[in-house]
Amino acid sequence: MHPSDATPARGRRSAGIRAAAAVAAVIAVALTGHQVGSSLAHAQVWPQWSAADGRYDEATVDHGAAVDHGEAVLARAERLLEVAAGDLVSEEHRTALQTAVAEAAEVVADRPAGAATIASLTAPSELAPAWDRYGDLWELVELIPERVAASERIEASTERVAGAVRTVSDAADALMTGAEEAAASVLAASPSATYRTRAALQAALDDASGGSGTTVRLTDLATSVAAVRSSHQAEEERRRSFPVRAEIEAFARSISFGVEIDFAWDYVVGGYSSDGWYSGTAEFFDDGDGWGLVSLSESIEDAWSWDENAKAVVVHEVGHTQVLREACHAIFAGPEFSGDHEAWATAWAIGMGYDVPGSGIEAYGRPSDAQIAAAAACR
Repeated sequence: MHPSDATPARGRRSAGIRAAAAVAAVIAVALTGHQVGSSLAHAQVWPQWSAADGRYDEATVDHGAAVDHGEAVLARAERLLEVAAGDLVSEEHRTALQTAVAEAAEVVADRPAGAATIASLTAPSELAPAWDRYGDLWELVELIPERVAASERIEASTERVAGAVRTVSDAADALMTGAEEAAASVLAASPSATYRTRAALQAALDDASGGSGTTVRLTDLATSVAAVRSSHQAEEERRRSFPVRAEIEAFARSISFGVEIDFAWDYVVGGYSSDGWYSGTAEFFDDGDGWGLVSLSESIEDAWSWDENAKAVVVHEVGHTQVLREACHAIFAGPEFSGDHEAWATAWAIGMGYDVPGSGIEAYGRPSDAQIAAAAACR
């Protein structure tokens, strides 16, 4: 080959390289433009998607919580209906709760449709080619309104669930309020029932403000009401059958200065029989406002009309119960008595005017004059 033949070939190759580079530059500019444009559009739309998707997630979580709460409330209401019987519960309240439970169960079970499309998108902060950005944009055109619509459905369902559950709660509250009012009426109408049973019913009523669940509270109310009614009837019958005992108990209560006392009678009390003995005991209990249980021998009933010592024993036992009063307990626990129950009860009975052996003098000895004076301040 001659040297002159090579020169044109080199010129042609150089020109081709320059042309290819120019085309590549044009393509690069075009691609860069697409990349920038698609990324900008993607970044502008993304906040709308984030808001719609976030709202959907929040609505889904809230709905799940509402359903869980609703199912729990329904379960409690159904258990309440199982024990809501008897005259403490009106038929109106029971029917209202049954209706509310049935309607709420349907609302809770009616689950709204969620989002039909599962999104697979690239966040603006992640690297992606232009064609992926354009693909995301086309997908977001459908996803955003779909997410918004799904959120609205779920939110509306959550409101329906919450409203239905509130209706159940309101119906349960109304039922319990009616039962509590009925129980309070029974308590007011049963003055002869023992304080033990009345205190238990009052405690069940007090628990209505908080503590036990409605089913437990209603069960406790029904049990306590039954006990009060039974006790009232039994005590009324006992007073008719044993009028002297009724007189003795009325006397004891008249000098108790408000301390509640229940009574028990037996032939043998405190180990002493009614053959030749007047005997009594006193016990204290903290429930309610505090109360005492005084047990008396039948011999006291037999001698009530003619022996002051029989009456003095009763006064002595009432004296024991006075330590339940705050002011009297301070004297009882003070230096004059140092917590000596028998010295206290004897001194109290003497101070009440029963300075006879039956006041406790025969059994425990006579208290000092200082003790009698101190006990006399408990009035």
